[in-house]
Amino acid sequence: MTHFQTEGRGQRGSNWNSEPGKNLLFSLILNGHFINTENYFLLSKVIAIGINEALEEISGATGYVKWPNDIYINEKKIGGILIENQWKGNLLEAAIVGVGINVNQVNFNELDNATSLALIGVKNYDLHQVLNKVFHKMEHYYNLLKKGDSKTINDTYFNHLLFGGRWRVFNSKSGKIQGKIIAVKENGLIEVLLRSKQKVTFEFKELEFIL
Repeated sequence: MTHFQTEGRGQRGSNWNSEPGKNLLFSLILNGHFINTENYFLLSKVIAIGINEALEEISGATGYVKWPNDIYINEKKIGGILIENQWKGNLLEAAIVGVGINVNQVNFNELDNATSLALIGVKNYDLHQVLNKVFHKMEHYYNLLKKGDSKTINDTYFNHLLFGGRWRVFNSKSGKIQGKIIAVKENGLIEVLLRSKQKVTFEFKELEFIL
C-alpha cells in the first residue's frame, strides 16, 4: 500500500493519477493454481464485485462494474483494477492485483467522469477502514472461486455490470452499434446482442461505452 504514486498505470497503458494521502493505492498477490487460460477473468470478476459491494455499503450509493476493469458510482469512475498474471503452462501461478480507489480526493482537475467516496458521502474516510471492508468482500468471493462456484460469481458480476441487459449505443471497431450486453465470458470477452438478433463478442478495447 502506498500513499502516493508517480507513475500509476491503468489498462492498456493509461495513467492513474492520485493526490498524496487521499486515496487507496495497493497491490496484492493471489495464488491462482485453480485458474487456467480459459477462465482467468473470473479472478477479475471476484476483485471487481468485492470492491463494488464494499463501496456500496460504505457510501450507500449504487455502484457498477464497467467492463473490463473499472468501478463506477453515479456513472462516474471511482476505482480501477489492473491484474498482471504469471503463468506456469496453462495454469495461473500467481496474480498481482493492483487497485486504485478514490476515497478522500475531491478535485480531479479536468477529469469530468471521476468521483470519490468523499464527493458522494461529503466526509473524510479512514483509508484503513475502507481497505478492511474491501478485503473482507474480496476474500468472500475469492473463497467462492477457490471452491469452484463460478455460477455465483458470474451471476453476481452480471448483476453489478454497468448497462448489463440494457439496450445501449456503443462505439465498436466497426462504428456505432446498438445492442445490449448479455454476458461477460470467463475468458474476458464481452457478448452483445444486436437489434438484428446477431450475437457479437468483443475483446478488450474493441467496445467503448458511451456514458
